[in-house]
Amino acid sequence: MNVPIGLFAYIAAMNQKHDRQEVLSKGLKLFCTKGYSNLGVDEICKSTGMTKGAFYNAFKSKENFLLDSMVSYGSNQVEYLIREVGKNRNLKAADRLQKLYVDMINKQPEINFMGCMINNMMSELGAVNELVGKCTNTEFNKFLNVIEPIVKEAQNEGDFRKDIKSRAIAELLHSTFYGSLTIAKSQNSVRMAEATIKLLFESLKRD
Repeated sequence: MNVPIGLFAYIAAMNQKHDRQEVLSKGLKLFCTKGYSNLGVDEICKSTGMTKGAFYNAFKSKENFLLDSMVSYGSNQVEYLIREVGKNRNLKAADRLQKLYVDMINKQPEINFMGCMINNMMSELGAVNELVGKCTNTEFNKFLNVIEPIVKEAQNEGDFRKDIKSRAIAELLHSTFYGSLTIAKSQNSVRMAEATIKLLFESLKRD
């Protein structure tokens, strides 16, 4: 039986192994730059080198691909936060936190103001897609779980007011950070975003 040469190429492409984490990494960048609604499976496949068959075999749908990308991003972000807040132990907790957020804001020009994937998807889909809403909320709370112990440390050191619960302060810090990312992206500048973060820390200091 004569098999068309093109069929061999098709079968080889279908059987090609793709590094899942590399594919997810490329996907999250696409979601951050294009958004969910403006991104099609064709573009995802072109960027990742996957065929449509391989894509749907691995992820089933664009929505599942988004959810997997968010979980992967969230895990990487948690590792980053843990690593960064663990640095500069010579600084007090409040100063370490402020440095963390200011540094993240100031990295935005390097990544073309992509912002945070969780924040981006929360803003675009959180209110209209139940699965995405639950996923973004779960990842957001994982971030807070890293930030809250440092907030408590700052309260114990007398640098943050104690009449506000540590969880509420952690939520305020990270929510304001998300808002600052939006400001930075809209203005293509970190100046006001950085000032907003610094002002928030000043307001949290104990009277």
